[in-house]
Amino acid sequence: LMGVVDEIQKTGYILQGANIIFISNIPQKAGLSSSAALEIVTALTMAELNLLKIEPVKMARLCQQAENNFVGVACGIMDQYVSRLGRKDNVLFIDCRTNNYELIPFRDSNYQIVICDSKIRRDLINSEYNKRREECKKATEFFTHRFGHKVQALRDVTIEEFKQYQEQLPETIARRARHVILENDRVQASKKAIEAGDYITFGQLMIESHQSLKVDYEVSCEELDLLVDLALKQEGVLGARMTGAGFGGCTVNLLKREKVNIFKKTIQKEYKRITGIIPDIYITIPADGAKVLKF
Repeated sequence: LMGVVDEIQKTGYILQGANIIFISNIPQKAGLSSSAALEIVTALTMAELNLLKIEPVKMARLCQQAENNFVGVACGIMDQYVSRLGRKDNVLFIDCRTNNYELIPFRDSNYQIVICDSKIRRDLINSEYNKRREECKKATEFFTHRFGHKVQALRDVTIEEFKQYQEQLPETIARRARHVILENDRVQASKKAIEAGDYITFGQLMIESHQSLKVDYEVSCEELDLLVDLALKQEGVLGARMTGAGFGGCTVNLLKREKVNIFKKTIQKEYKRITGIIPDIYITIPADGAKVLKF
């Protein structure tokens, strides 16, 4: 809250004091963007109370800066964007370089997005997240040295260029770069698949993404891998992957709507049998982002 207020005031706005109560049902440290939700609702509340007009993209950026500067986590913009800009029955495609975004219809009644919470919380998230950022920065610097200013980020490196030079990178840095470069390709392919209503392809891309997060980016854990493995054994499941910064938290699963109830029962039963933990299961729908409700 203090970080968000500070970032708003840095832009020249003068804020009045306020008594604020937060009530939430979003689990913390679960990879479900609870921090971004808190930041956005704080910014939206302060704007409403002080009669400020803060453009949605600018508000998301201010909240990201609060997490970067006040909390010390070098997070990206995705969570804040979707918390502020999300729309019912759509998924959000974001270009982090241009700040442009696109709403992609996601309303096929045959499919459901289901979240499984491993109930595992580890304190590695912030330190390891920042470490991955530094590793990717080193990879970017390597390719900038090779190709010049055309490479400002790993998104500017083609898979062919990566393969040509990967042996010159330290092994860990190469794996981090491979994940990011291929993940960008998977995001583009996922956008096309969703637009075409090809949820089978989208599900396969989710599976590939998790494998890459597990092996190349190394941010998964045994419990998340178990949830993914259990999900993929269930009839009607098209895709599964971890979500969030990793090392615990949740998986997101794409499955046929008719299989949701048996999926929930089976995952809870099998995960408890193996780990002794009953996972929380959330049946979700794409919904609107933050807004002011007046009673």
